[in-house]
Amino acid sequence: MVRRTLLCIFLPAGLYAQAPTFTKDIAPILQRNCQNCHRPGEAAPFSLLTYEQARPWAKAIRAAVVQRKMPPWFADPHYGKFLNDASLPQNEIDTVKAWADAGAPQGNPKDMPPPKDFADGWAIPKPDAVIELPVAYEIPARGTIEYQHILIPSPFKTDRWVQFAEARPTDRSHVHHIIAFIREPGSTWLKDAKPGIPFVPEKAKADEGKDTSELPSDFLVGYAPGQPPEQFKPGQAKLIKAGSDIILQVHFTTTGNPARIEAVSASSSRRSLR
Repeated sequence: MVRRTLLCIFLPAGLYAQAPTFTKDIAPILQRNCQNCHRPGEAAPFSLLTYEQARPWAKAIRAAVVQRKMPPWFADPHYGKFLNDASLPQNEIDTVKAWADAGAPQGNPKDMPPPKDFADGWAIPKPDAVIELPVAYEIPARGTIEYQHILIPSPFKTDRWVQFAEARPTDRSHVHHIIAFIREPGSTWLKDAKPGIPFVPEKAKADEGKDTSELPSDFLVGYAPGQPPEQFKPGQAKLIKAGSDIILQVHFTTTGNPARIEAVSASSSRRSLR
């Protein structure tokens, strides 16, 4: 009797598959998830619009997505699903990893998708009201800047239902975030702030009790790198009561070069509600 020995070898799936290329596989991922910030004039430190721009950062991109540092998304998935979840699915992480490990090949230029069309100006419908920083702010070259609060006294004399709202800095490299708060009539929150003058409130003690009148009434809209505008569904809106103040909290950051911020804006747009 002749005995035969069979040797079975299981190879990892895709071991001999063609490596992903920038033009066909990576560029669409960057367009959907990264270029909103990684383009000229935005907060990210470098652009990822072209292969020439992305190639030197291939290893850094790989590390950032494998460690789930980019795109920035820190909500715990164990506590539900979010409509604006910015995290990459595992298959796209694997694609970026395989591309970088293969030497970041460019691929066929004909496979490159058309450039993404980014909004020039407001990303919401034409605003009905624009609230701007009333005075310019001088940013030093270095150092840490405390959160600045700027009071805009009661811009609306009647109740307003806001369906769309957006916050925009003119110099995104020097602005980490903006939050526009609503301070309703009767609130004593930031009662010492003067209209139009940047104000830094004293830090409250951890064990200090707070009267609800000393808190902001509501969040209107915010800006941070990659954050979309507030856009409510048809039939939904946010109420700004007549006589409410708007307080802009702005976190300016230093970059090694001094700057003068001429405008930080928050806009709102209302539509008929049925």
